[in-house]
Amino acid sequence: MMRSLSSLLAFMAIVAFDAAAQEQPSQPVAWAPSYVGSCGGCNLAGRNLTGWTLAGANYKEANLEFAFMRGIQAAETNFEGINANGADMRGAVLTTARLSGAILANARLQGIQASGAEFKQGVLVGANLQNAMLVGANFAGASMGSTVLEGADLSGANLSGADLSKAILMTAVFNGANLSLSKMDGANAAGASFKDVRFIDADLSGLEGWRAADFKGACVSESTVLPEGMRLPDCK
Repeated sequence: MMRSLSSLLAFMAIVAFDAAAQEQPSQPVAWAPSYVGSCGGCNLAGRNLTGWTLAGANYKEANLEFAFMRGIQAAETNFEGINANGADMRGAVLTTARLSGAILANARLQGIQASGAEFKQGVLVGANLQNAMLVGANFAGASMGSTVLEGADLSGANLSGADLSKAILMTAVFNGANLSLSKMDGANAAGASFKDVRFIDADLSGLEGWRAADFKGACVSESTVLPEGMRLPDCK
């Protein structure tokens, strides 16, 4: 009798456990801090990716708006067309990463390592790139109005057609960069270095602080618009 009662109680416990397990909501599988693969079009808005390793991954057209991405390792990663409006990417490694057409408006990009990266046609309005390493980066056609580039190194970068109106360029280095067709109206260039820069067909009208900047070896074309009192030789 006792043995039968014990068996019945054990059976009822198993049934109750199975029922409770079935009622539990399924839990999403957490992504590991190292995620390399395809995540094109993913919605990661507001997610915390701090310290993740994404080198070589594909995040094309992903939604990373207001995401936390400080210190991510993302060399050679495809970020083309992403929406990273307001994202925090301070100290990120983006060497030779692809960010063409990316929206990085108001993003926090201080101290990023992005030499050789592609930012063509990107929207970086209001972004903070203070002390960023951007040697040889491509910003052709980028919208960079009110962008903070103080102390950044853009030596050899391509900023052809970029709009830098009202940008903060103080102490930035543009040595050997291509600023043809660029627009710098109202930007502050005090202490910046523009050695050997080509300003072909550029609009520098309203450029502030230019008297305290270094333009040694820089040149212009006949249609380049310079601030009143500024003289630069024609490009040969």
